[in-house]
Amino acid sequence: MAIAVWFTVAAILVAGLLFIRNYIDYPRLPSYIPGPPSPSWIAGHAVDIWMNQHQAGDLEFAWFKKYGATIKTKGTFGDDILMTSDAKALQYILHTCAYKFEKAQEMIISVLASNGRSVLGVNGATHQRHRKVLSPAFSETQLRNYIPLFQRVGKTLTRQILHSIEKSGKTVNMHMWLGRASLDTIGEAGFAYKFNSLEDEDCEMAEILTHLMDGASSMNKTLRVGLWILEKIPALQVLVQYSPAHLHQRLLQFKSLARRLARRIVDEAKDSLVDDKGKDMLSILVRANQSEDVNKKLSEDEVLSQAAAIISAGQETTSSTLTWVFYELTNHPEIQEIVRKEICEVRSRIGEGPFTAQDYDGMVMLNAVIKETLRVHTILGFVSRQAYVDEVIPLAEPIVTKDGRRIDQIPVKKGQLIECAAHGYNRNPAVWGPDAHVWRPERWSKKMENQLILGLHGNILTFSGGVRGCIGWRFAVMSMQSVVTEMLENFSFAPSEDTKLVIRRPGLLITPRLEGRFHEGIKMPLSVTPL
Repeated sequence: MAIAVWFTVAAILVAGLLFIRNYIDYPRLPSYIPGPPSPSWIAGHAVDIWMNQHQAGDLEFAWFKKYGATIKTKGTFGDDILMTSDAKALQYILHTCAYKFEKAQEMIISVLASNGRSVLGVNGATHQRHRKVLSPAFSETQLRNYIPLFQRVGKTLTRQILHSIEKSGKTVNMHMWLGRASLDTIGEAGFAYKFNSLEDEDCEMAEILTHLMDGASSMNKTLRVGLWILEKIPALQVLVQYSPAHLHQRLLQFKSLARRLARRIVDEAKDSLVDDKGKDMLSILVRANQSEDVNKKLSEDEVLSQAAAIISAGQETTSSTLTWVFYELTNHPEIQEIVRKEICEVRSRIGEGPFTAQDYDGMVMLNAVIKETLRVHTILGFVSRQAYVDEVIPLAEPIVTKDGRRIDQIPVKKGQLIECAAHGYNRNPAVWGPDAHVWRPERWSKKMENQLILGLHGNILTFSGGVRGCIGWRFAVMSMQSVVTEMLENFSFAPSEDTKLVIRRPGLLITPRLEGRFHEGIKMPLSVTPL
């Protein structure tokens, strides 16, 4: 308790000093840029965005409709934040000038706390070094080797859901099962470790991740102020490890367990460099790292940190997207039947053998459903960037300034925080048409005309884009193809009594919750019937 009080008092004192300094040298956006009034001098719009809106995105979508695709919002202690869903602005920030707009310090602090010095938490030349060493583990050829693993985990998932139905009835929390399936897949593919979380109800890593996601869905003014202080005084980041916060303690548990697992596989990989046995991502990374120039190699700490990055970047994002896939198929039974028919046609052609990558890629409606779900249900709402130089950002959609002018570019100063609204872009009517907020997989049956190159998959921004785009996006898509195929071959999905209560709860990741029952955690209760 004494430690918690000390942290609070220290935070208040430091925040006061920094507030004075902040107004002297913090970059300000031009006063003419439109945006919503700030509801809080301390936390700005953050708490409203993360906690106080009914469905994730409701506020931002309304702001973009009222003020334009690029707006000014407020951060902690009055900081100006540029928020944009404009395609040209996003292309400029994420592609054209990617290393002039680096990952924001606030995000790096969070990543260092959970992952260590992984590819997710470094900038500039260090990021380029990480990506180069990691690339062989995520090549398309290498990823195809994981298809049998995806299928094996899928069959285990089928067995466990059948057992659940026999034991507890047809209402199944699909998010829980899909989360454990994703963890088992990533464990084996990432570092040759069998979590067996689908069959082990008490799996330590699964429990840690569940608590982490519950905590990551909360946001308050104290947390905002704490992150703001650490951003302004990086030297204080060493104190994070002593934080008494429950969420931080879970982060330390996660990082410690991930590093223990990584240590084992790294030692084994070093012993088997000659025979080239290990096919998991971490083993491939270790071998690639051995062949690099000494100035381009990853340190041992950086190598170990990749394990936590592989889990945190892939497990919840994949499982949550899959959860929304089955939610939408439940609410669109006609689409569910079209996809199932497509799968059955391929099954009739190939017989009882396993599906191949070509089989999955050839299922037009299956892939349309996955793309449309990735578009509508963007798991990570914002991609945070910070200007490392003074720049002028071009706009595809001119905005009307407070003094009535139409402008098609915005000047920003070094240090300016920018929130790239991935969910805003993915539902931007100027990009996707007037029905941009509607889940309609048929839109993928024809080529999108006159779109700027932005996202990695289907030009959507769910996997971000540019040089910092998700290195594992192909792994995620291939895994989803396999799981959806396996599930629809064996089950039909319909609404349960509680499905109507599901909302898109805002947070670090956008996850399904039951309205009025947030204390029950992340849930997607669907009625599942064996075929």
